[in-house]
Amino acid sequence: MKSIAKFLDRQLAEDAKYGGQMNLDECPSLPPAIDRYLRSRACRSAAWCRVNKEVRSHCSQRPMFFRLLAYMYAGMPGYRPGWQPVLTEGDVPSDPVADLLLERWRGEERLAREAAAEVGLDFSWREMERQDGQGLVLDGAGRPLWAVAVYPEDGFTVSRHGPGRVLRELAARRALLASLDVSDEPGRRLLRLLAEPYAEETDRAAPG
Repeated sequence: MKSIAKFLDRQLAEDAKYGGQMNLDECPSLPPAIDRYLRSRACRSAAWCRVNKEVRSHCSQRPMFFRLLAYMYAGMPGYRPGWQPVLTEGDVPSDPVADLLLERWRGEERLAREAAAEVGLDFSWREMERQDGQGLVLDGAGRPLWAVAVYPEDGFTVSRHGPGRVLRELAARRALLASLDVSDEPGRRLLRLLAEPYAEETDRAAPG
């Protein structure tokens, strides 16, 4: 478990460093499906960065969470296939917030699959100019996502958000959601965390 935690903490630190800086307006234009997908990631990437760090703080009580969180980064160097969690397809809590989350996640999955059909699952970053750190974002087939180099504060972040990551994140979140008992405070706390990136929508869905 210590090796998983070390890998996970390193990835969370990388997300924290670049997580809120996906400025696509500074990058060249992209095909519509890829643009829709990346903009959907950009609008919530900072929120998910905070949420994942909060969920990480609960891992000492629920070691399963280590594997679920680490699985989101399975496309990153250093991830071991043996760390893959058991992804449950169990029932999710009967709760209006949980229902809204599943609806939003289905939309995110659709965008990710449309993008994956055009550019593959996982992106990578290749630095080109050491002086200012510019480089290329490579798609799942090793082709540059943009024909020109971009600055790392934009490109490195994009490289961490390939469609494969989103599909793994969604599988992990669903398994996490299915594990919650919303009748107790720890379960309600984690449900609120999962709903945080959709705060305005979940406020409307919450009873009372």
